[in-house]
Amino acid sequence: MLSLSDILLPEDILLDLDVTSPATLFDAIGQNMQRWHGLPRVSVAEVLGLRETLGCTALGQGVAIPHGRLAGLRQTHAAYARPRRPLPFSAPDGKPVTDFIVLLVPERATEEHLGILAGVSSLFTDPRFREALHACSDPHEIRALFRAWQAAAA
Repeated sequence: MLSLSDILLPEDILLDLDVTSPATLFDAIGQNMQRWHGLPRVSVAEVLGLRETLGCTALGQGVAIPHGRLAGLRQTHAAYARPRRPLPFSAPDGKPVTDFIVLLVPERATEEHLGILAGVSSLFTDPRFREALHACSDPHEIRALFRAWQAAAA
């Protein structure tokens, strides 16, 4: 089973994003996915936005996991985004979101998708992990942190 640390690449770790809404966040992620993976920017932003209309993907404690199925996608892609300023996101605890883990999965990746979501959710429930993550300022350092914490949990 894939974990986030298997698919999160340094080029998909977006720090200090200047975004002001979920739409601008999703567009920035779409731009990044188009640049590095050839995925259509508009399709990425649309699928993430549509998923939010079904129910907010914010977990609380400043964390959200926007995700969606993208037609024609062959493998799962992930991104970590940290906006410059916390983003209002209709979280259940009312707090703005500081950490976004984005998953884009093939249309038929149900079990894989759910496993990655569960792993990410458990990581972010640990306040020590969130604190360590916020202390990181380099994409390679962040990727290594995810890898280390997921290995320790396994």
